[in-house]
Amino acid sequence: MKTKSHISLALLAAMPMILQTSMSASEPVVLPAINIIGDTKILDDIPGSGEIIDSKKLEQTQPLSTQDALRRIAGVHVVDTEGYGFYPRITIRGIGSDMSKKVLLLEDGAPIALGPYTDPAAYYSPPIERMDSIEVLKGSGSLAFGPSTIGGAINYITRNPEGGRIKVSGGTDNYRNMLAEYGGTWGDTTASVSVLHKQGDGWRDMPFEITDVVLKAGTAIDNKNFVGIKLTRFDQEATHTYLGLTEKEYEQNYQQNKAQNDKMYVKRDSIDLNHEYDFGSGSWKTLAYWNTATRDWWRENFTFNAGTGVNGLTGQEQGRLREFDVMGIDSRVTFAHETFGIKNDTELGIRFHTEEMVNRRTNNAPAGSHTITSPLREDDTRKADAIALFAQNKFHVTDTTTITPGVRVESYEQTRDIRTWDSVAKGTTTKTDNTEIIPGLGATHQLNSATTLFAGVHKGFAPATVADAVGNDGVSRDLDAEESINYEIGLRGKWEKGNYEVTLFRLDFKNQIVSTTESGGSGSSPLTNAGETLNQGIEFSADYSIGNGFTLAGNYTWLKDAKLNSTRLMNGIDRNGNRLTYAPEHLINAQFGYEAPRWNTNVGYSYVSEQFADLQNTENATANGKAGIIPSYGIWNVNARVKLNSNIDLFGSVRNLTDEKYIASRAPEGIFPGLGRMMEFGIEGRF
Repeated sequence: MKTKSHISLALLAAMPMILQTSMSASEPVVLPAINIIGDTKILDDIPGSGEIIDSKKLEQTQPLSTQDALRRIAGVHVVDTEGYGFYPRITIRGIGSDMSKKVLLLEDGAPIALGPYTDPAAYYSPPIERMDSIEVLKGSGSLAFGPSTIGGAINYITRNPEGGRIKVSGGTDNYRNMLAEYGGTWGDTTASVSVLHKQGDGWRDMPFEITDVVLKAGTAIDNKNFVGIKLTRFDQEATHTYLGLTEKEYEQNYQQNKAQNDKMYVKRDSIDLNHEYDFGSGSWKTLAYWNTATRDWWRENFTFNAGTGVNGLTGQEQGRLREFDVMGIDSRVTFAHETFGIKNDTELGIRFHTEEMVNRRTNNAPAGSHTITSPLREDDTRKADAIALFAQNKFHVTDTTTITPGVRVESYEQTRDIRTWDSVAKGTTTKTDNTEIIPGLGATHQLNSATTLFAGVHKGFAPATVADAVGNDGVSRDLDAEESINYEIGLRGKWEKGNYEVTLFRLDFKNQIVSTTESGGSGSSPLTNAGETLNQGIEFSADYSIGNGFTLAGNYTWLKDAKLNSTRLMNGIDRNGNRLTYAPEHLINAQFGYEAPRWNTNVGYSYVSEQFADLQNTENATANGKAGIIPSYGIWNVNARVKLNSNIDLFGSVRNLTDEKYIASRAPEGIFPGLGRMMEFGIEGRF
């Protein structure tokens, strides 16, 4: 693989020149940003479940990726396919296993899906190394954001570096990771640069190389106006494959990757502009976001040989080539006021959003050539234009009770221009439009100074993608948006040495978009408004300071029901009552830590109960590896950090300590084993 390490090394070489500029002793300037929670104190008034993974928790667990970090959140299940979390498949309460499509993913308030309306599959995930915290909302508070809020909303908060830091590590499978960042404050202005480069041979012989650069700056125009800018550049090249293992291949050598000609290229550039106006009783925040990306995936064709039980590669490849352009403006005002003797906090917002995706698929070419053949097998452009309005008012009816009604209105138009499909010139342009009203109502009641009762009901919403709404034949399928009615009631609070939250939830999923055939698949077979589902269960999360430096934290999710809740015939059999895919009944995550003045350590355990890989709930594994029970598994992780002095730390981690062999997924095309034992050791210096 061609290296890009010179980019990071050049920036490191320039660091001494940067350091020649002295920082002032001014207080750090807080860059304006849109958060979905904000300060942890705000959680007391949020009418629904929510949690913040702060910088200390991230340091304690040393996650490998953003999806690895999310295991600390109750109700969140992450499905892995390549070991390092580059393409997160995040499910919340059993919803969203298909490439996180029903979970809204944000970074500093801006959507990060390559195509939130056209193709929300998570083929891009920002590196965890540059994150300061992660916010997760699952209740009615997520109404303020969109478009896809059925599963919930996740917001990654990037770090504002103060001073310099260099972090270098290496580990198993030739893994190398280097982060260099520097930031400072000069009067009312702050600026920072962060450069990350990591590469390795990868799990199952899938080499990867990533370079990520972030520039941030902000200033106070006066004592009421603040502006900020963030620029990012992400470049990834990886031997990642769509092809999993058959049952026989898994038993013979579960670490093999036969598709060595498969390549994934992801490039993404973004600009976020923020403005905040503080008018005393409230603030007015505006975020203008723009990003452009390419996702080129070259995949060698294969066939399954039922006689031998293995997949055979054909020596020919196709390219799935996609380009995305996304831009929008999100503006919202919050203010406190007193009306009719009741204290109120009001939030009003509007968002304009537009995006375009160019989808191309090549015909067969020699494997590994990455050649665009003519004519194209697929060639179409998908567009979406949306406007969203949001209003929410928090009525503080007493000093201990709040009632929060809210409503979001999403109106969008989708266009699909099909030029070529399967070598047949279509030449059709089709438009569809839809408007959704998404209401919600929540309440909180402070039982005492340490305990808050919360409850809420809201409508979940996810728009049909353009390819779902307009078929390959250019005909509108008249698909409404996916909807659910989400209920929850819970307690959050503090005990003497910790915090806890317990939530009962019910997601009554309406109008789920499903395939009219058993195998299904967006773009390959007709879809329909059908397939109601019901998800309900309980979540519990807590942390506790045992004393003498020892801490205990963890979460448990019991997803009692995650099932089809209406008639759906497959192979002539009614599957009503079948369990949803990738919706384990039990999830357990626990961390036991110890912190001393000069060192700390953390031992973690994650347990996932068995899952189904198909809606037919096939129990016996099929020979091609695509269907069958995914057995339960448990993973141990351990990490430690030693402070050599006030500026230098040594750190290390071992993931999957016992080298557990387990199946993480049977999708998209066969068995994907979970990451084996991985060791990482490094040094971090601050200046």
